[in-house]
Amino acid sequence: MNGTRFLSRLIRGKRRLPSDRAPVLLGLAGFDGKLKFLNPAWGKILGYPAQELLDRPLHELMQQHGQAAVALVDRLLAEDSFDPMEFGLRCQDGTFKWFLWHRRFDSEHQAIFIAGYDITDQKNPEIASLQQSYEGPKRADAAI
Repeated sequence: MNGTRFLSRLIRGKRRLPSDRAPVLLGLAGFDGKLKFLNPAWGKILGYPAQELLDRPLHELMQQHGQAAVALVDRLLAEDSFDPMEFGLRCQDGTFKWFLWHRRFDSEHQAIFIAGYDITDQKNPEIASLQQSYEGPKRADAAI
């Protein structure tokens, strides 16, 4: 079954697919964490051609590195956890964008439907605030 038919079958009757112009990454990941199908938003938002990302492990794009990235992908793919997750992906230009991830499992096709909603604009003020609270005391200590 091709990716488009599979995606529409998964969400048929639930809600319509967002427009490709919407900041939503839609795709299929195998149980091994490799990307199998991606909507055009991946290229528009992250800057990579979709073909370059297919069959690539999702953890290679993550802001976290090494075992931390692998652990996050394992949690995303864990069937017993249905809570949304937040993590960043690296864009082709080296910047990062934050996404809120939802998923739905299909054991029959050995795949997970993933939807990543761009929350970068909401996360940046939060990150700046945390950084400022961390740097504030350092500057006060240096002045003493």
